[in-house]
Amino acid sequence: MTKPVRFGLIGAGGIGAYHRAAIEAQQASGAARLVAIADPWVERIPGKREELASSGIAWHPDYHDMLREETGIDAVVIATPIPLHYEMTMACLERGLAVHLEKPPVPMLPQLEALIAADVNESVSVGFQMIGARCTQLLKEGICQGRLGTLREIRAGGCWPRLDGYYDRAQWAGKRILDGSPVFDGPATNAFAHLIQNIMYFAAEGRNEFAIPAEVRGELYRARPIESYDTASLRGSFASGLKFSVAVTHATEAPMPFRIELLGSSGWARLLEDGAKLDSNVGLFCDFPETTQQLLDINHRNFIDVVTGRAERFTTRLVDTRGYVAATNAVLLSSGGIHTIGPNWTRQYLRDGQTGYDVQNLRDAVEATFSNGRLFSEQGYPWAEARPHSVPLSSIMATPSG
Repeated sequence: MTKPVRFGLIGAGGIGAYHRAAIEAQQASGAARLVAIADPWVERIPGKREELASSGIAWHPDYHDMLREETGIDAVVIATPIPLHYEMTMACLERGLAVHLEKPPVPMLPQLEALIAADVNESVSVGFQMIGARCTQLLKEGICQGRLGTLREIRAGGCWPRLDGYYDRAQWAGKRILDGSPVFDGPATNAFAHLIQNIMYFAAEGRNEFAIPAEVRGELYRARPIESYDTASLRGSFASGLKFSVAVTHATEAPMPFRIELLGSSGWARLLEDGAKLDSNVGLFCDFPETTQQLLDINHRNFIDVVTGRAERFTTRLVDTRGYVAATNAVLLSSGGIHTIGPNWTRQYLRDGQTGYDVQNLRDAVEATFSNGRLFSEQGYPWAEARPHSVPLSSIMATPSG
């Protein structure tokens, strides 16, 4: 019988609680064991240290201590704020540990390239768990079977309103830089990162491959008074000629679950309702809602299978995120920074005692990008003042695609 993978978990709150549950679900079957948790906030939660001790889980306020003292661990899950991902992953790689890294991997392309260079054994998995969703996998299988013919365009969009609490929950929320480390928080680089990574997945020819765009043009805006952005639109193309476009925002009052539409020479397909449904005119259908916990459970099973030698590769490796990181970095360059949407075009609203921001006609603009692939500035809205230029990704990528 294969020995259980012994885990350390860095970050126990927020998404870390889901990762802990995923590890413990595998622990019940004997495939994993949670050995230690590193999180300075544990001692501030009444009864948490006692609960961990009673479960046989060691606690460390500093992850460096965990890496130094827990010599028996095989793998580490990193479920911490974005600006900490780079240094923590590098520290785990130096210890020779397998790593399951919460998405997004890192904000900036040079950080990603440094991690790829350090990850010589491809021992880092990135938690883009939507890749493992049943409807996503069915659609990718259909693409590889040629059901849609030659892909010509991929369009995606969504509106997920975010209130004060979302931005007040952590120091890094809504920031571009924190204590000298890049954060680049925003819908395209955090909450909707799955959307862009899925485009890279669908655009690649191979069953387990991810594409890298040839060029990107995009624009970033802020309606809320934050350092980073809360609204984005981008479009680009791949070397094959396949085009893509994305529009996402946190600055509407009315939500719109994300959608992805693929247009091919032989038909179309759409992922709907935040990935829970698949519709098409080529016989691809799926109606299978999955919770965050269920998707993380799938992700962790794959991770354990690779670590124990039962599977050849992680669902998403560091190298597989090159397209996503390069594309989002290119948008910042193309946009010429982040543009503020003035008060003439925004209104504040209250929900459950918290304030949200709603930009005039922004939800319509997201719908329009989904329908015609045009950027916000190309639709004539007075608040869309960016004048983006095309950025060839070859100009910002030091390393060719793998």
